[in-house]
Amino acid sequence: MKIMAFVGSPRKGSNVDTLIDSVIEGAKSTTDVEVEKVHLYDADIKLCIGCLACTALKGGKDCPLQDDMAGILERMQAADAFVFGTPNHVHSMSAGLTNLLCRMQPLIKMDVIRDDAGKIIGADATTLIKGKKAVMVVSQGDFSVSQSSLLLKTLAANITDFQLKKVAEIFSGGNLERAQVKEKEHDLQAAFAAGVKLAG
Repeated sequence: MKIMAFVGSPRKGSNVDTLIDSVIEGAKSTTDVEVEKVHLYDADIKLCIGCLACTALKGGKDCPLQDDMAGILERMQAADAFVFGTPNHVHSMSAGLTNLLCRMQPLIKMDVIRDDAGKIIGADATTLIKGKKAVMVVSQGDFSVSQSSLLLKTLAANITDFQLKKVAEIFSGGNLERAQVKEKEHDLQAAFAAGVKLAG
């Protein structure tokens, strides 16, 4: 099994990274797993410029940005499952994970539907990663999950848009200090269980 894990935190070894490691451990406990862990703040992924070149509106051309993303998209198509992790940054995903999702747009393929006058009236969409499994991982300093309600909803909506199957959602709150989640056995076990489910 091939898993790609995306760490949307600028802090290596901290809360999001630790929870993702627990997900990976859970997956490895049930089957042979090949893991690629992508630290989004280390990868050369340029900011999406919204040119729409990759969309059906512009003919589904290759992205004009030259960076690591073309290879990442290729490896995503070969992967079986994904882990998307982010800290809560101003009630939303980190900039790194938001940009990844924007740059994943070439994975969405649309057949545009037009009326007799040529006006777009709809589209049939599929994705190149349709049906693959995904786990969401979110950490925040605040103790209330309500502070991440928008984040969780937005990330889940993106997973749905890419036609992935969300198998688990891991949330850990009250992580006011760096790597504080390492002291929270319940949250680590929940992440481990999510990895088992991801591999199942």
